Amino acid sequence: MRAVVTASRQQGLGCVLKHFPGYGNNADTHVGEAVDRRPLEAFESRDFLPFEAGIEAGAGAVMVSHNTMCCVDETLPASLSPAVHALLRGELGFDGVVVSDDLDMAAVAQGADQGELAVAALLAGNDLLCTGSPLEASQALLRALDEGRLSPERLDQSVFRILLWKASLGLLP
Repeated sequence: MRAVVTASRQQGLGCVLKHFPGYGNNADTHVGEAVDRRPLEAFESRDFLPFEAGIEAGAGAVMVSHNTMCCVDETLPASLSPAVHALLRGELGFDGVVVSDDLDMAAVAQGADQGELAVAALLAGNDLLCTGSPLEASQALLRALDEGRLSPERLDQSVFRILLWKASLGLLP
């Protein structure tokens, strides 16, 4: 992973490491829920290794999966879990852009309001949201700002990280 990220960065390419915290032998989150009951030590000794190498090499983004990581949060998929995002930022020391997996995937979308999923994903710690419902997502985020559920400071954190990443890739004038 370190070599791929390093070579990509030398060519001016951005790298997104995925799918944090790791998939293990889980079910496909495109079609349904995936619950991972392994202990944290299993993630630390196996799944986190490529993420740590990619982060150390300077990857600008990490995509968070919809797997439920029971050892950290038994109730929420990683993409919607503040605890999993705290692990990524804290234990792994990642300070770049965090990207949600697609919010239209069955693991999170079944019976859910796409706008509220977007709000939950941003509040959990994602900076960029993958969604097939951008209008619903943006309207819900604006409502959450108006209602005080989402602070301008939290939104600014994400915008700042995204702009830093774009600047590092030479994408800003």
